[in-house]
Amino acid sequence: MKRQLIAGIIGIIGGLTGLSAPLTSQAVTNASSEVTTRTATVPLTPKPYYLVGTGQGYQLTDQDQHVQLTATHDLKASQKTTWMVTAQTDVMAAGSTTRYYQATNAKDGVQTWIAANQLTPGRHYQADVIKAKQAKNYTKAKQGRLFQMTGTATAMRLVKGRPLSAKQTYHATKQRYFYRHGTKYLYFYVTTKKGVKGWVWHRYLKAGAYYDVVKQQAAIKKKLQTYLNGVTKHRTTAVSFYNLTPKKGSPAAKAQHAAVYRTGKLAVNAHGNQVTVSASTYKLYIAAYLMHLKQQHQFSWTKANTAGIQRMIVQSANDYPVSILRRYGRTNINHWLASQGYYGGVFSANHDSVTTANSLMRVLRDLATGKRAFKNSADRARILKLMGR
Repeated sequence: MKRQLIAGIIGIIGGLTGLSAPLTSQAVTNASSEVTTRTATVPLTPKPYYLVGTGQGYQLTDQDQHVQLTATHDLKASQKTTWMVTAQTDVMAAGSTTRYYQATNAKDGVQTWIAANQLTPGRHYQADVIKAKQAKNYTKAKQGRLFQMTGTATAMRLVKGRPLSAKQTYHATKQRYFYRHGTKYLYFYVTTKKGVKGWVWHRYLKAGAYYDVVKQQAAIKKKLQTYLNGVTKHRTTAVSFYNLTPKKGSPAAKAQHAAVYRTGKLAVNAHGNQVTVSASTYKLYIAAYLMHLKQQHQFSWTKANTAGIQRMIVQSANDYPVSILRRYGRTNINHWLASQGYYGGVFSANHDSVTTANSLMRVLRDLATGKRAFKNSADRARILKLMGR
């Protein structure tokens, strides 16, 4: 009896002072010394999982009908990897049951027990085998990066990412799937003429080859300039060329490289500022000036004006434009022409009307695009209709 009493006292004192052998902080037990048990380890068909928690991996130790859980692995350090689950067990303690999976880290081979609620099925940072694909050119579809893949198929990483360029053709010849959080993403292996190579998620690309619009515009302008220089080499001809954007919805507007023909991007001239006799082209300036007066409420489409402008444009008659010059004065009209960016010395009382090819181009451009004196769409349409006759 004395020995039993002494042993009981020593056990109580040891428990109060911490002298008895302690359980680890991960040990599963309770104050009433309830037995902590687990089920037998059940082998499972190997299946990939990835972490959705940041807890611990444990070693399970069975001893005297108790099971101890000793932390062996900080899961925060193994987020970017796949865990292969091969077995399970259920740990019962304090009236609750927790399932644990025996899992092996595909990246470093570490094996540990992980609570089932810390894992979810699926491959993570893994890749399928590389397969050949039909060679095809692509360009950048949206913001994205090109990567290098390093590691093994079971433990793959994307490294050295670099932004995709909008001015590159990416030639794809291979493909493979890369897994993240259980979802597979199709990647293309691409190369460029500048030596860039690597893997790109296919959604960042679109079929086609990069077309250097500025380079093509420069090439076309060079050819145009060579041609115009040839036809004006004797200086008896002056040419000013200006391109307009194709009409919306037209075949030209829908062409693959329609951007090359944006307004004015192909403009060239040969002796464009050379002053020469205008002949009847001076009537374009008269029409512009009259439309300017209409904007100032100083002109209207009376029967006389309507008939006069029709004769001036359709029959190229001189009586009406001469009357306008007399009424408003050559100097006033010249000043207005200069204020619009046209040649300002068109009309003179001492010689025939003169102009430049560049000036004629500008007034025709304003008429075509409805700018300056030709802003009124109805007036512009009326003049264009007469010119069409």
